[in-house]
Amino acid sequence: MSTSLIPANIQVPAHIAARMGQQSSLASSLAAGLAAGESYPRISIKGSRFRIVEGKTETVLDQVKLNVVIVGANPRLSKTYYAKQWDPNDEPTGPDCFSLDGIGPDASVQNAENDLCASCPKNAWGSKISGNGQQIKACSDQKRLAIVAAEDPEGPIYLLQVTPAALKGLNQYQKELSVRGIPPEVVKTVLSFDTDASFPKLKFGFGGFLEAHEQDVVDRLFGSDEVREITGEKVIASQPAEAAAPAAVAPKPAPVRVVEEAPAPAPEATETPKRGFGAAKAEPKAEVPKAAKLKPAPVVVEADSDAMTLADEIAALVGGLDADDA
Repeated sequence: MSTSLIPANIQVPAHIAARMGQQSSLASSLAAGLAAGESYPRISIKGSRFRIVEGKTETVLDQVKLNVVIVGANPRLSKTYYAKQWDPNDEPTGPDCFSLDGIGPDASVQNAENDLCASCPKNAWGSKISGNGQQIKACSDQKRLAIVAAEDPEGPIYLLQVTPAALKGLNQYQKELSVRGIPPEVVKTVLSFDTDASFPKLKFGFGGFLEAHEQDVVDRLFGSDEVREITGEKVIASQPAEAAAPAAVAPKPAPVRVVEEAPAPAPEATETPKRGFGAAKAEPKAEVPKAAKLKPAPVVVEADSDAMTLADEIAALVGGLDADDA
């Protein structure tokens, strides 16, 4: 039985033929390093189930396989250290120490284990013993990838942290693509779980080439600030509040006297369709019968432009970081 991850005889689409065998910066980032508050969605593999984590909201997906496109990869391995032994019954917490570049602790770490990752005792082999008695590192290596849903490349960009057990499989997948001259950014990658493992372990497989219109979307994502923030290559800088320019204040117009009838009931607001991997879980909202209402007599009101303007202002903020799986 062949163990190859890429089919031997595959048909290369015409729009990708010119890119075969060419140097790929994404391929270099995937291969490199293989032989924290985050406000973007991420993929969790807790319990060998794919989950979308957005802030404190976790959505379990029905799929046992995900078709994704890798749109970014940190060329360095990130590192994560938890002082407490992981317990599935505990509430998720952030790591005690971590590094996005594998060189030194992140600036947000309050009590760093060491100034440099290379000389940190927690980064040494044998600093931790696994459940099966194997010597491992207390500070685990991970590969940060930015991915999109292959069926919806214009949807959300997700963080996928490849855990230590799956790094070898990712390396093999990248090598087989490289041998055939296939840049990883022109293919769909199939994520699945290794059913022979007793813990959540990802597998990577070839899912075919992107269509021309999908490739155009994916190509625009490479090197973008959003992708580089997700992979940890770009640190999100916070601007001081006083640096913001004051908003221009428009002169307040004089109140006008109007006579108007009470408005008819507004139509029910419809939810924004879900994108990315959660699209399949979106369900239409059930209609609620509306009771007939008597039309009231006209009323006289004072219309204030400030009140009308304020009614149009909407703001939303979603953020958070949950600990990923070991």
